[in-house]
Amino acid sequence: MTLSVRALSADSTKVEACCSRPQKAQFSARTRVALTMILTLGLTTGCGTTKFSDTSRTATEQLLISSAMEDLVDQYDYSRLAGLKVFVKTANTTTDGDYLKSLIRQQLAANGAFVKDDEAAAEYVVEVAPGAVGTNRYELMYGIPETTIPAIGSLTTATSIPEFALIKRTDQKAQIKLRMWAYNKSTGAIIWQSGINTKSSQIRDRWIFGAGPFTTATYDNAGVRLGGDQAIPKTFNNGEIEDEKTSVAAEAAYQELDEKAIERLQKIREEGLAKAIEEDEPEEALDTEEGEEKAEEEEKK
Repeated sequence: MTLSVRALSADSTKVEACCSRPQKAQFSARTRVALTMILTLGLTTGCGTTKFSDTSRTATEQLLISSAMEDLVDQYDYSRLAGLKVFVKTANTTTDGDYLKSLIRQQLAANGAFVKDDEAAAEYVVEVAPGAVGTNRYELMYGIPETTIPAIGSLTTATSIPEFALIKRTDQKAQIKLRMWAYNKSTGAIIWQSGINTKSSQIRDRWIFGAGPFTTATYDNAGVRLGGDQAIPKTFNNGEIEDEKTSVAAEAAYQELDEKAIERLQKIREEGLAKAIEEDEPEEALDTEEGEEKAEEEEKK
């Protein structure tokens, strides 16, 4: 009996072993199917192509030049031209000249002048003369510059060793030089000149042991120049012009002048000119009297 039980037990073990083999084979087949599906889906995934392009001028260059122009235009006093019908023209063409002209037109209008699109409708002309509009680049590096090893004989070709920079700095600066003057279109008599002024804006990139660039600039990440004055619209109250500056960098709302306000503004201007003439008259009279006395003395001699 003992032998038969052992034999039976052995047979049962064999039967169990035989029954377990198909289950392992079936699990392995499912795994293979799943892997095949995953690989198939991965290979059939769609792909796209993105096209990149660069403009002829970099955005950095344009931001530097426009920021310098905005700072330069903000520093002028346009109150002398308030109440006048003006036409703005440029004496010469230059980089971003249209943008500079638009900034000046905006400031003239913000300070009480009446800007005309047609020269025939204007009484005065404001001539804009940019003397310089451009950028310079400066580079400084501590390390080993890129070196080219020439070919030796016919068995070797020229090779280059790449640059190895410990510390590197690149500065790019925009510089603007500008003068303006206004004159009567009919008589050609000058009534205002701005003088010659310059302005610059700068961006600096640094690399330290290969890390970077660490950038500082005169404008922020959105391209807005830093340090601009807040816009305060020029107002006309009680017959007096408030001496307040405006800025092209900040948002502002202006009250359009009606006919009465325009007449009042012109009257203020005429009274101011008359007052200036009266202040000069006594000095001229004294000069005349002194000249007559000298002439009489010379005649007596």
